[in-house]
Amino acid sequence: METIKKDNFVFCVDIEKTREYYVSNTLCDCYGCRNLYEQIKTLSEKLSYFLSEFGIDICRPDESSYVEIDNYVDYLFIGYTVTGWIETEGIYETDIEDFHIKISKGDTPYDWFPNEQKEPCFFVSVEGISLPWVLNEPFPDAVRFIDRVKAFFNKK
Repeated sequence: METIKKDNFVFCVDIEKTREYYVSNTLCDCYGCRNLYEQIKTLSEKLSYFLSEFGIDICRPDESSYVEIDNYVDYLFIGYTVTGWIETEGIYETDIEDFHIKISKGDTPYDWFPNEQKEPCFFVSVEGISLPWVLNEPFPDAVRFIDRVKAFFNKK
């Protein structure tokens, strides 16, 4: 276990188990996620570095929620899990460039996203990602936001 301190928060992280998890977790094959996978590696060195401190592979999120708008995909959040626990109460929040990060024990509405983590874990959500459509396939017909939310809740 490694201790990571950010502001007044203390995180106990098993970086090796987190890295192993990201090598083996299943990736979603929907078009929004595939569009994200194509671009996220080069999105932000600072964000990638921040996530890697916890053992997170930025290219392998557990979950994302998004809406399509005019050849762009606006990601409401991108979710990751970390093997370990948070010793501090509350939600850690910070901004890196134009991205907002929340780290919590499961205290926010986005923290229940499906994951394949078998060990105790906590959750990292990244907000503020909007990416152009780059897949070599037609841009999907925009799905109504309410339909996207209903589909997301039905995954449980």
